Amino acid sequence: MNSVLRTLSTVAAVATLLWSVNASAGAYDGFKVMQEKNCASCHNISGEIGLKTAGLWRKGPDLYYAGNKYNQHWLATWLQHPTQVRPSGTFYLDHAQTGKKWDTIRHGSFKPHVILSVMDAQNVAIALSELRTKNQLIKAEHFDPTITAGAMGDMMFNKVNGCMACHSIEPGYGGVSGPELYTAAERLKPEYMLSIIRDPQAWNHRTWMPTRELSEEDMQKIVNYIISLDSNKTSMNSFAAQSAAKNYRIYCMQCHGISGKGSGINSRDMGVQPRNHSDTKYLSARTDGELFKAIKEGGLSVNKSALMPPWAKTLSDVEIKDLVKHIRKLCKCKFEGGQNHP
Repeated sequence: MNSVLRTLSTVAAVATLLWSVNASAGAYDGFKVMQEKNCASCHNISGEIGLKTAGLWRKGPDLYYAGNKYNQHWLATWLQHPTQVRPSGTFYLDHAQTGKKWDTIRHGSFKPHVILSVMDAQNVAIALSELRTKNQLIKAEHFDPTITAGAMGDMMFNKVNGCMACHSIEPGYGGVSGPELYTAAERLKPEYMLSIIRDPQAWNHRTWMPTRELSEEDMQKIVNYIISLDSNKTSMNSFAAQSAAKNYRIYCMQCHGISGKGSGINSRDMGVQPRNHSDTKYLSARTDGELFKAIKEGGLSVNKSALMPPWAKTLSDVEIKDLVKHIRKLCKCKFEGGQNHP
């Protein structure tokens, strides 16, 4: 009887939303779809706070502040092609099992998410974007895209603050009890990311995300680092190119020079002169794999000078791959000796 009453109460709350929000026709139709699909059976849409709405019972994320959290375009796209955002589900123990070496995820335990048509997905996205019950938290944040983490981003995110213990930063790499973050830039609003890092319990008082005492600058750096992980290709290609150019300035120009021609401020007294990265003939005979290895493991790893240091502990593999692309731009060349092993 109690479960029936709860269901009726939730349905009534959703129905109220149809009229309580200053909603467009699309939002109205979206709320109707949410009611028809019984979205409230898995998500807290009403905003009611209690043991049964804010605890670990949830099958899906809270949606009563979806407009504060999600980008509308991402919602519309995801609802047509739903994918797993939390690798181990909303509550990991519901889908975990013991293994020989470590616990694993029971992938067969997940129920497929409903798939919506283009029109229904767009309308539901509009409706969800109307749900902004935590405006005060968002208005308190001021995202600054210029405060980038740079090459220290991975260290700050992983080793200093331990975020990667719960979050994946690329498919198959990182923790799985929290949402993956390599699509976060497309999915989440930066102000939301800042706010939940600052005070996770303000968004869900039963969350297992810990509160870190971070400076404002460090929080901005972490959000910018998360944005840099986004695997969405159009915006990320531009970001990656900018990051690679910046990393080249910071780490490479001291020896390879402002122009990349091997004439950096450290080069004068070097027994072996730094490589000229504008040398088309030399670099077109080198694979991307060789360049990657030289940067990551140092000159000795490719039978070159020890004066070329290894950068494996400073730059991530993604950053090194982007540096290889940047060097290809400097030489205006690509490998011409056959198969280009990455």
